[in-house]
Amino acid sequence: MELNTETIQALAKIMSEEKLTSLALDQGNLKIEIKREIGSTQAHEITYSQPQKVATESLPHKAQSVEAQALEILPDAHWKEIKSPMVGVFYQSSQPGKPAYVSKGQSFSEGDTLCIIEAMKLMNEITAETPGTIMEVCVGNGQVVEFGQVLYRIVED
Repeated sequence: MELNTETIQALAKIMSEEKLTSLALDQGNLKIEIKREIGSTQAHEITYSQPQKVATESLPHKAQSVEAQALEILPDAHWKEIKSPMVGVFYQSSQPGKPAYVSKGQSFSEGDTLCIIEAMKLMNEITAETPGTIMEVCVGNGQVVEFGQVLYRIVED
């Protein structure tokens, strides 16, 4: 199976028609997993097991909406998980209405604030230990997180 416009359109159509929240396809050397939130009309996460760059410029509009959230998967990229160091409430910004410290696709430097976790009325800034790029934000703003829960998946620079 080859990953092309027709394949992407077919997968998007299946997800839409069947009202699926996730779809996994395993064809030997090609593995595709597509996930979306309930109530959402577009995919939020697309992962590939073989390295490739997703080119959305040449895709029809319908296929672009599925691929829009996909980022370039870098060869030899080592994804790392940033986990919560405590139990508390996850906040993406310092105040409601303010922009998030980081978002999907954004690069950050060592020492940059990634989020805040409120624990026992204390606001604890979670900072980056290494430079990198956010590949996935795994929790929602205002969500209660557990110790060790994955907050972000990143690729280190």
